[in-house]
Amino acid sequence: MTPVSTRGPAAQNPSRPERTGYFARHWRGEQSLVRSYWINNILVASPLAFLLTGLMAWISAKGDSLQVSAIVLLIGVPLLILLDTWCVVGGWRAARHYREDGGSGLWSFLARLTLGLGALQLIVSVLFGFLPQVGSFWQMARGIDPIGQATLSLSDDGRSLKLEGTIGLGDGERLRTLLASESAKGLRRIELSSPGGRVREAEKMAEALKKHGHASRVVGTCASACTLVFLAGQPRQVMNGAQLGFHRASTGTYNPVIDELANQDLARIYRQFGLPEPLIEQTLSTPSHSIWFAPRKDLLLHRLIAPPPQTLAVDLPPLGSAEAEYTDALQSHPVWEALEQHTPGTLAAVATRLRAAHVEGAAEEVVQAAAVPQLASLMPTLIGGSDAVLRRRYVQIVADQLKALKAPAKRGERPPCKDLLDGRLAVRQQLPLPLQVRESEWLLDAAGSAAKIWRAKPPSPLEMEVMERSVGSAAIGMLNRLWADAPDAPVREGAASCDRTIALLDHLPSQPALRRDLVDRLLFQAR
Repeated sequence: MTPVSTRGPAAQNPSRPERTGYFARHWRGEQSLVRSYWINNILVASPLAFLLTGLMAWISAKGDSLQVSAIVLLIGVPLLILLDTWCVVGGWRAARHYREDGGSGLWSFLARLTLGLGALQLIVSVLFGFLPQVGSFWQMARGIDPIGQATLSLSDDGRSLKLEGTIGLGDGERLRTLLASESAKGLRRIELSSPGGRVREAEKMAEALKKHGHASRVVGTCASACTLVFLAGQPRQVMNGAQLGFHRASTGTYNPVIDELANQDLARIYRQFGLPEPLIEQTLSTPSHSIWFAPRKDLLLHRLIAPPPQTLAVDLPPLGSAEAEYTDALQSHPVWEALEQHTPGTLAAVATRLRAAHVEGAAEEVVQAAAVPQLASLMPTLIGGSDAVLRRRYVQIVADQLKALKAPAKRGERPPCKDLLDGRLAVRQQLPLPLQVRESEWLLDAAGSAAKIWRAKPPSPLEMEVMERSVGSAAIGMLNRLWADAPDAPVREGAASCDRTIALLDHLPSQPALRRDLVDRLLFQAR
């Protein structure tokens, strides 16, 4: 049961003089415990405290109406502290008087306990939530977002828009205006590299992006609120080395109820933009001070990103398109984009070749093959600049390619595997699809890790001796013409046959690690 007396302590104890004035009577504990506790504390102070605490959470988690919210907080929190002090002190005194006047000791204790816990919660919110952010709230009240704003930069050809940095006040409107402008008329995609920021601004960005139907591509780390912008794109890509990170919303209030409400709202927003439930659950189980980077396999499983192309082939634009359209198609391919990052100018050169072959009316497979000579010019640096693990992996790919092309030659014709060894690039169209896929995967890894500048150096006398005693000096340069791009070159005398090359490559796994690393390197080096 609850305390039911509606009389003030003065009425119960005539020796205690009654004073006039509602606020003064409460402050001195002269009102009844029912009025002091239930009306002044529970019905007046608690809702106001909850409202201001929620407002702090709203600013932290959503970031909407920052200026007005900050002004309310700067005025409301000091007033709340005064009100709460008045309420708690008066309620505490009323509970004591209630016990002195013969009331239930249990209800007196419970009232003081709940008053103390409420005061403690307010103190924690003020000390750890409000005071550390007073400077930020002051900036917001002046119309300045302390976390800054994102940088929006349009590419020279107008096809890509890059979003970098923290998403802050006004960024949603800035993006909406930019997407509706004449300069973004040819925009195809938005590239993301942002640690997150204001959820509400990210929502506005996502709504604007979804309205215009542009693609989204993560090119760095896209975390927290940035993921909403990513989800609004169609199609979506996460480039090699890029990351997509999720975590719970942070309110900074130390109030579990407020935190839970904020994260339920976050879950609602994610559902709105199509994030699957398993990923929402993982997001909500990741603390706000941590981050969960979604594995690529999960993104593929839930169809958040399209499967990467299996080979180097790209979606060709319509015949007669400008060269920029071919460049744009190449930029959407992770391997070609990685090769461009490794060697700037690659896409432009390949686009020129593709367009020229397309304009001549060549078949699609011939048009796609027109890109291979440009790749051939990059291969010596990619192979030579790779580490031992990548180079060993490529040697195994070459061995399997030679075996796949080791078909009996027709009378008067060279075996396809010999054309591969001699650098006749056209024969690569005969490679089985699984081997083309493996080579594309290797290119993606090599472009991201191989040295950008590499110069071959002749083998030292000691290295020559090691080669002679292990696999034979003939192995030096055995694969150095693999990407020579010399379709009309004469047959080399003394060049290794397919059988001999395959036998040597199959023998390499039995070599000690250091010796094998030496052989792998010198296989591609000219004598």
